Amino acid sequence: MLVSIIIPAYNSARTLPACLEACRAQDYPDIEIIVVDDGSTDDTAAIAEATPGVQVLSQKNQGPAVARNHGARVARGEILAYTDSDCVPRPDWIRHLVAAFETGVVAVGGTYDIINAHARLARVVQAEIAARHARFGQEVDFLGSFNVAYRKKPFDAVGGFEESYRWASGEDNDLAYKLQDAQGRLLFTADAIVGHHHPERLVGYLRTQARHGCWRVKLYRDHPQRAGGGDQYAGWPDLLAPPLSLVLAAGAPIAVASWLSTLGSPGVPCFYGGLLLIYGLLHVPIARRLRARLSWPDLLYCWLVLCVRDLARALGLVHGLWKFGMQRNGAA
Repeated sequence: MLVSIIIPAYNSARTLPACLEACRAQDYPDIEIIVVDDGSTDDTAAIAEATPGVQVLSQKNQGPAVARNHGARVARGEILAYTDSDCVPRPDWIRHLVAAFETGVVAVGGTYDIINAHARLARVVQAEIAARHARFGQEVDFLGSFNVAYRKKPFDAVGGFEESYRWASGEDNDLAYKLQDAQGRLLFTADAIVGHHHPERLVGYLRTQARHGCWRVKLYRDHPQRAGGGDQYAGWPDLLAPPLSLVLAAGAPIAVASWLSTLGSPGVPCFYGGLLLIYGLLHVPIARRLRARLSWPDLLYCWLVLCVRDLARALGLVHGLWKFGMQRNGAA
């Protein structure tokens, strides 16, 4: 059974060579490799074209969802396997994905390993992903596009990735939900592993998280039945924590002023303290799972990252409510 490995790539000259080498080294014999250059301004296309056995497609910069669909349209494989240009799949990656399709599912996904463990933020991000994936059973309701394979027919039947997602920001959730709504089953296998360059700089990471918060508004507008509980990767505590963090940040000056004032009502700081307690409790489950994976210094750093990440997502959420609320009314 032919498997088409499709890699969207934008300005990926630094990481793409290792990705392509790993894809070419797969121990599964029947593959084709397709790189979709998403309007790169560096040597991404030249590197892909110089790699034996790699088919290169080019498009103007339109984002990874469009690039993945572009690759799918020309792919010859019965199975479409996706990874990212900053990932390095293990040699048995495709073999494990293909084996899982024997159970009759429409999509199979795997997990991450870490390439840049020297960076504290990267270690924290990897530990959180690993902790969340450790809770997965075999059948799941979400698979990430960094490590996933789809049967081409059901993929095409639901229209592939939603191309209005301009960034990597929820288009894989959207596709997973569409496949399930069409009665498709999704499978997770921890044996299919790709290494990944996780973010190393906090500012860039928070910018990405704000974008996720923004586009989650579109995701749950399009799939309102998922808005209350999220999915198995990010459940209701993850949905509640960002807006609550924004309320806490905005209310902190009022609570402090009320506490310091002799005329202030004690009810205000008490109410604020109650919200703060609820916010802390929302993070207890993930903190407990991370304790076995991180040193104490990394765990404390992780707690700080979670807090500022929630605030970044909340600011993105506010932007998304304006952006997609206006779109819904035809004004954007």
